[in-house]
Amino acid sequence: MTTQKRSASTAQYWKNYYRTHTETSKDLKDKVTLLNVNKKSQDVEAVLRGYLTYHSKHAEPWMYEALALAIKMNKGPEKDFKIALGFAADMAERSHNPNHLVSVADLMLLNGEYDRVGKLLDEAAEKIPHRSEPLIMMINLAQKTKTPERMAMAIEKLFALGWPGFDERIRPEARQQAETLAKSLREEGRSPEAETLLARVAAAEYRDVFVRLTWTGDASLGLMVEEPLGATASDVMPRTVFGGAIIKLGYGTHPESVYVCPRGFDGDYTIKIETIYNNPDKPALEATLELITHEGTTDEKKETKTIRVSKTPDPVVLHLKGGHRKTAMPFLAPPTLPPTVPAAGSAKGTSNDSDKPSGSTQPAPESSKPIVVEPAQPAGVKERPR
Repeated sequence: MTTQKRSASTAQYWKNYYRTHTETSKDLKDKVTLLNVNKKSQDVEAVLRGYLTYHSKHAEPWMYEALALAIKMNKGPEKDFKIALGFAADMAERSHNPNHLVSVADLMLLNGEYDRVGKLLDEAAEKIPHRSEPLIMMINLAQKTKTPERMAMAIEKLFALGWPGFDERIRPEARQQAETLAKSLREEGRSPEAETLLARVAAAEYRDVFVRLTWTGDASLGLMVEEPLGATASDVMPRTVFGGAIIKLGYGTHPESVYVCPRGFDGDYTIKIETIYNNPDKPALEATLELITHEGTTDEKKETKTIRVSKTPDPVVLHLKGGHRKTAMPFLAPPTLPPTVPAAGSAKGTSNDSDKPSGSTQPAPESSKPIVVEPAQPAGVKERPR
């Protein structure tokens, strides 16, 4: 039997099957996953086409995403691929589920279908402002479509928060993206847009509060920062709804813990130092606490204190006046920060590109996996790819 005849036979089999049978979304996903594992992309396409033909009222965005990918793998008509991808975007928009919005946007970015990506990411970023993925994907979209306004907006939002576990990586990468786009704009004779972009990025880099704790010795010292309206950032709950974050937890040969609140409320920030562990054979006896308000501006104020680690140190109060936060953030704190110690066998600057989503510069860390929001029941679609 030729490949074409087998494909037609498989498609007819699953079409007949789903004419009289149904199954849950979970069962369908398990089936599709198993077929993918066994590299049976033609069967995946046939299963999904059959199911969606007769059970479209139970359709979910992932089904059309998987169908689009199967069509692509099977070298099917580009028109069918785009139709399936379009239905995935339609359903993601109807669900208002940020996970669906980001997933479909990522697939569209990977395949150069940029027209609807911006709208999907705008809604996702609004719903989950504590997530970096929509913003990084916006930056990548802006780079591909050469839209400096979108890039500036995304970077401004990115710089307005601290990012536990990867803040020190994400900021220079965003700046580099802006410089790359600015260079392209100048080459196209769009120098005013390039200068405006770079000026907005530079203006967004300030931070209202910056606290760094460093020490010498084999120890892990953590920061607990109680913010003016009562929330506390710590290694257990590194992000608060008032904009503060423990972005770095020092451990072992990395003796530095950092708290930032790029856009903070006015008031007192009460800083406590925790001794998580202190090696008695090589103890940390003293620590240096660096306190900065309005970092990166002409109003910057810096103070340094020496802290005795051998006893329970008194809290240190840092007062902020002229903070830039006006409202609390509607987000959940991510899980506990991992230690800032490189994994065994890892090499600095190396990564596996196959693990990266199109919107991310590196795979998302465990502390920043997407939250799960229950989707609204989709209304179904009137048409289906045939």
